[in-house]
Amino acid sequence: MRNWPTGGILACTVLAGIGLAGCSGGASPTAIRGALTAIGSPVQKDPIRAWSNAWTKDNNATSLNYSPDGADVGISALSTGQAYFAALDAPLTPDQQDQTQAACGPSGAFSVPVSVTTLGVAFNMPSIRSLKLTPDVLAGIFTGTVTRWDAREIATINPGVTLPSGDIIPVTATTPSAETTAATTYLSTAADWTAGVVDAWPTPENGQAVKKQTDVAEELDQTAGAIAFMDLGSIGTRFDTALLPFGGGFVRISKDSSALGAQQGSTRTTPTGVEFTLPETSEQGYPLGVVNYQAFCRSYKNPQLAGLVKSWGKFVLSSDGQVASTYFANVASPGEDAIREARTLIQTIGAAQ
Repeated sequence: MRNWPTGGILACTVLAGIGLAGCSGGASPTAIRGALTAIGSPVQKDPIRAWSNAWTKDNNATSLNYSPDGADVGISALSTGQAYFAALDAPLTPDQQDQTQAACGPSGAFSVPVSVTTLGVAFNMPSIRSLKLTPDVLAGIFTGTVTRWDAREIATINPGVTLPSGDIIPVTATTPSAETTAATTYLSTAADWTAGVVDAWPTPENGQAVKKQTDVAEELDQTAGAIAFMDLGSIGTRFDTALLPFGGGFVRISKDSSALGAQQGSTRTTPTGVEFTLPETSEQGYPLGVVNYQAFCRSYKNPQLAGLVKSWGKFVLSSDGQVASTYFANVASPGEDAIREARTLIQTIGAAQ
């Protein structure tokens, strides 16, 4: 596991430099002990790594083993006591809550939003700058009806931009993923997108398919003229991205625009936990992404385990935790209301009587 430079003196220096104070105050580093096992969504691999490195350095008698085997596998593991929390791509459902009662007690588990993985439209065409794309044009690209970079549909919304005459090659992953669900949710606002909201891409004839979402970046990098939906962390500084509209002007993906989009989301508390929804429209924010959740038992088998899990949940939702995941994993924080209500639920974690 790669050790991010968090925790200790270096973490305090870095986090203080971006406006965070109070790195290692409070409980003794040895007050919380034990090993956590968690299973769930591959989308959360990077933020969980960032949280884990910071949490275990602040609590040096702890460890976390995370297996990104899928959200469904995570729920199953939580329900059978093989995992102490599950990382999900959506809020816990009532049926899933009932499924966890044997391991988590009569009240079952609950889920809370912990981060937002933002998706951008990245492309490998260095000659284009500040490219604007709409859901209608993207629908054409990903269904194979818009096949050239200088197509009339693209030129119309990019006046004054010199467009090359090369082929557009959409890159998609065949394995179902939460990222595909989010991308097709955005495309479903276009009249010409007939596939609906799906978790696996329908591959256009002119496209290039890879197995997993994690394979998309390499394929995009190697294919001139390629385009793909990718998370902000994978995009980094490696690819240029299209400006997209969300009901107002065109917005470029960035940490700031992603944070603004997330802060405009809505929160509600249900019997299964806290639910957070990104806004459908935004003038300046960039609200395209996957809301990440973690599911916890309300009751664990003993006080030590309950304290260990609660320590993890509290850190993830703390200011330190949210800054760590934003800084090191390029994810956004859910809205302030969602964080506040999620913290309240984490405080209810206890041990079986």
